[in-house]
Amino acid sequence: MMTLLVLRTRLQSLYQKHEIYLKPIFKFIIALIVFETINMNLGYDSRLKQMPIVLALSLLSAFTPSAVLLLLSALVTFLHIYSVSVILSAIILILFIIMYCLFLRFTPRLGLVVLAVPILFYLKIPYTIPLLLGVFSTPVAIIPTCLGVMVYYLVYIIEQAAAIQVNLNLEDTMTIYTYVVNGIKDNSQLLTAMIVFSITILITWLVWKMKFDYAHEIAVAAGCFTTVFGFLIASLKFDTSEKIGTMIIGTIISGLVVVVIQFFYLSLDYSAAEHVQFEDDDYYYYVKAVPKINVTTPQVNVKRFNTQKTQIPGEQFPDDSFPDEEDYEDEDN
Repeated sequence: MMTLLVLRTRLQSLYQKHEIYLKPIFKFIIALIVFETINMNLGYDSRLKQMPIVLALSLLSAFTPSAVLLLLSALVTFLHIYSVSVILSAIILILFIIMYCLFLRFTPRLGLVVLAVPILFYLKIPYTIPLLLGVFSTPVAIIPTCLGVMVYYLVYIIEQAAAIQVNLNLEDTMTIYTYVVNGIKDNSQLLTAMIVFSITILITWLVWKMKFDYAHEIAVAAGCFTTVFGFLIASLKFDTSEKIGTMIIGTIISGLVVVVIQFFYLSLDYSAAEHVQFEDDDYYYYVKAVPKINVTTPQVNVKRFNTQKTQIPGEQFPDDSFPDEEDYEDEDN
């Protein structure tokens, strides 16, 4: 355990020292993953899949605010869909505008959740988002999480609708519109994911705020259990048992990822907890103080010994020779 704490301290110190360089690198890697995931799953426009374009967009996202990454991702998604169907691109554009006007413009920090949910769905670990938001956010994060789930399933429905060959007349437009609306309205997986993720965020947040020991670690475990239990009930109701194994493995991996993030963010020493009581003119306070675990990295001091004879300051010796021990004894006598 001490080795992990020392490693955490060293990594935190390293990041703080080189944050100006590491932060753009991390943002570049995240943006690269986002654009590559979009190109692999949509990829209708071959020009947007070219590596120079992907690298340029990732580099731009690395040195700009996070909202730019969200905007560029929406733009790339729109252009991919536009290259195959004007009608479908108009539908998804209207959805993006509605989400921005109703929610994203007021909470830009949580806007990245809308992007992270579909990306992690493609990576098979979308359960990380509700666990992470339950630990580090508030129940208001349920809204962007549900929007992210809707975006993922909407893109999935649009992929299927893109295979339908239609013209730009009113009848075909209504056919595509009806297909997309019914695909969202009658999608049991969409409804299940939104409900389970919302309950997971709420339960994880409630346990996280409790005062008993190891509440933070238990909150992650409670969130994982809620996720597995919720999807198991849904699988029995909608007969989707073929995805149970993938869901359980993904939940376990997501829980481990959140535990690691939590360890680097906050680690408490419950064995040294103290209960303090004090009062003022209006209240009497009962306070439980749990110290954070902070360790210092071991310092290695290297001492060098010079074996060569050195001259004593203020003394003059012929031929740069060092006086013998007998000379010192004579002076003492």
